[in-house]
Amino acid sequence: METKGKIGVLDSGLGGLWMLKHLRTLMPEYDYVFFGDQAYVPYGNKTNEELLNRVKTICTYLFDVRECTIILLACNTTSTTIFQELREWVMKTYPGKYVWGMVRPTVEAIPLEESVIFFGTHRTVKSHVYKNEIEKRGDVSAREVELPELATLIERGEQTDQYIASFNTFPDTTKCVGVLVCTHYGIVREDFKKAFPQIHTWIYQEDIIPHYIHTYFISHSDLEKTLSKEGTLEILVSKESAIFENWKNKWFGETIDVTIISL
Repeated sequence: METKGKIGVLDSGLGGLWMLKHLRTLMPEYDYVFFGDQAYVPYGNKTNEELLNRVKTICTYLFDVRECTIILLACNTTSTTIFQELREWVMKTYPGKYVWGMVRPTVEAIPLEESVIFFGTHRTVKSHVYKNEIEKRGDVSAREVELPELATLIERGEQTDQYIASFNTFPDTTKCVGVLVCTHYGIVREDFKKAFPQIHTWIYQEDIIPHYIHTYFISHSDLEKTLSKEGTLEILVSKESAIFENWKNKWFGETIDVTIISL
């Protein structure tokens, strides 16, 4: 009998864990393996070469050892800087395996008739990938706001409301769509809503990505049938972190263990 594969979720920190929570809420039947690369936090200060080599190492482990068929890069830094190279490597090295990013599902969820503000980390904003992709789709006015310290504040469990509010330099009459393009940011989405009352529509990746994948599975049943469905969950990290453990307990309970994997 052909071995069925799991869904891998990869990120350096809490943002991917937040994404995993929403994936399992919508699709609890699948088997998931999460890898939190806590030893290499943050990804944003790594060169593209360092990042590509590191993610290749983790993907190799998830494909070969943990029997993943699909790996979701629940990280906008990797999705906007090394995704194409990584995807080509997976196609060549692991035919029949898949690596998915964050950009396409996010861009496709944005209303084209609106003005858009992207909120992201330094590395994601610097890439201009989201801005360029949405402008390719239509006559859309797109702006970018970089919040360089926010992901770190979230990782530390510190207050974020005043920090986020300090970036609201837009007129109150500005009516637009806000898009959070860091998976960490959804954790404090209520702080964004309070800080930017002029934004009437918000796009949260932890909401749209699970639904995008669910719809994709419906239309690609041949792939969906190759996935194992025992409802299992493995949470792996490359370095022990008390803060990570606390968030894991909050979202998944204390009965789910965290295993340290040195790669």
